[in-house]
Amino acid sequence: MFATSRKCASRHSALLQRGFDSLEQSEGTPRTIRMKPLKHIFRRLALTPMFTTVALVTLALGIGANTAIFSVLNGVLIKPLPYPKSDALVGVWHAAPGIASLQGKLNCSPTMYFTYREQNQTFQEFGLWSGGGASVTGIGEPEQVQALYVTYGVLQALGVQPSIGRWFSQEDDTPGTPETVILTDGYWQRRFGGDASVIGRTLTINFQPRKVIGVMPQGFRSLNPNAELILPERFDRSKIFLGNFSYQGRCTAEAGRHITTGQRGHRSDAPDMVRVVADAARFRSRTVPECAFRP
Repeated sequence: MFATSRKCASRHSALLQRGFDSLEQSEGTPRTIRMKPLKHIFRRLALTPMFTTVALVTLALGIGANTAIFSVLNGVLIKPLPYPKSDALVGVWHAAPGIASLQGKLNCSPTMYFTYREQNQTFQEFGLWSGGGASVTGIGEPEQVQALYVTYGVLQALGVQPSIGRWFSQEDDTPGTPETVILTDGYWQRRFGGDASVIGRTLTINFQPRKVIGVMPQGFRSLNPNAELILPERFDRSKIFLGNFSYQGRCTAEAGRHITTGQRGHRSDAPDMVRVVADAARFRSRTVPECAFRP
């Protein structure tokens, strides 16, 4: 019995000694030690191809979904808008609870543009914009491009200066004055090769000659992402009407005001808006108040 015990003990000692010897030999090769578990894992995965495939597909879908969700949240909620004063930039919509058939938000009308521009006491800059197409002729092949139509105040609210040239002035946005246009950087590079002498040239856009007064910088994020030209709206005050709620409103709040304060201040403009809009649109005096417009 004692002999058997001594034999077992010497066998365990020999095994332990061999283990220590192998550790001493591998001390200089830590990479070999790290690779052994990986080789074992890969060997086990190779023995179960179905499980391995399902696991890899699940991991890929999970990583892809998380990346897509983060990209959306980062662009919409986390990353600031690419404008100098993005915190002060505000969108303007309206509600009309007095009209039962209208649900949700209303955009702005040209009459509201003049009312807010002249009557508001809350915002520094205010303007309307819309997207659309424009035909360009007289410079090579005729083409139809996307355009951003803006009133005076929109570019000022965004705060992005042209790389060359200037913004639209209030005169550029007035009917009867010379027609003008601003190019995006992409269109400027594509059609004019980045030639700075394009400022002052005349392009035929929508069958009207327009003078190029500016080029927006590279990376400028237009309100219409596909726009290549920026054109002034040029509302004719004698021809506008209330029902055309097809324009997006953008403005900047006064320094020191929060959006909630701006909303309360903007509501204080509502009575003047009702009166002026009704007069401008030539509606019956009680028609607009019945709509109960709320900015």
